[in-house]
Amino acid sequence: MVVDRGLVQQDIVDEGRTRIHDVFAVAAPVAGQLQRIAVEAGDPVTRGQTVAILGPASPALLDARISAQSEAGILAAAAALRSADADLALARHNRDRVRILFDRGYASQAALDTANATVDAALAMRLSRQAALKQAQVAAGTPEGGTGVTTAVKSPVAGRVLQLFQQSETVVPAGAPLLTIGDPAQIEIVAEFLSQDAVLMKPGDEALVEGWGGATPIPARISRIEPYAHTKVSALGVEEQRVNVIARLSHPEQAPPLGHGFRVDLRVIISKQANALRVPVDSLVRSGDRWAVFRLIDGKAMLTPVEISSGGDRYRSVQSGLKAGDRIVIFPGDTLHPGDSVRP
Repeated sequence: MVVDRGLVQQDIVDEGRTRIHDVFAVAAPVAGQLQRIAVEAGDPVTRGQTVAILGPASPALLDARISAQSEAGILAAAAALRSADADLALARHNRDRVRILFDRGYASQAALDTANATVDAALAMRLSRQAALKQAQVAAGTPEGGTGVTTAVKSPVAGRVLQLFQQSETVVPAGAPLLTIGDPAQIEIVAEFLSQDAVLMKPGDEALVEGWGGATPIPARISRIEPYAHTKVSALGVEEQRVNVIARLSHPEQAPPLGHGFRVDLRVIISKQANALRVPVDSLVRSGDRWAVFRLIDGKAMLTPVEISSGGDRYRSVQSGLKAGDRIVIFPGDTLHPGDSVRP
């Protein structure tokens, strides 16, 4: 092979997952009867759009004894309300008579004030009895005890429905998650790199998203490297310190329709030299504590020490020992020795 000049790139690749940067979980603000949710996963929603409706929950079933007690309580409250209605009607009638006598000069101001106070007291008693009847109806679970008021659950942001936790009609407690909403345009990739690899990266580094299902890598850039590492056990049972590296797509408007939680590979480019003197990694051999290659000189393979620097899995940059146009041996076997004749 001929030594040439070209791109030498050092990169590190690891498995990652896509995620939407801001995911909003919509929960039930109050306990109640959830009506069937009409939106589906993937449907677009606007900010403030109603995505779920909660109504008052149906009362629990009562046994025969408690049901009879509840009905008796309703009857007693209804009777007390009728008595309060009668007292109020009588108080108003007496007040009207006293007002007529007061206008004709046959009743005093004190008598009229007493009649008005009696009406006010009777009215307050009626309101109290009415509230007691309502309370008895609510306790018994009758239709008259329900308020019929519904609560609309609205979307906090514009985006798409990512996931439905509950779609069918059911009773839910306050705080129960209903669905999640996010904007697919704010997609990012989270990859867990070894800590010794993560320290070589920095925000702004160029990256490529691969293994997403298409043949063309998607350009991206590192946006953040989390400062906290976590322990993860590999498939071989080895404990590793992993660091979350987050990348954002360079052109999200041109990216394929990636969703939340998709599996991808993230290749981070650590260094790049556009016109470097390079040799294939498969041509390098160890010579003592140095690297060397077998260079062809007059048809013979001569072991030539070289100084190399950064590079990737295919090529390494050459600092000294070779020049462009030199012919070298790739995949030198253990049977090849310095001075052996080699025919291309």
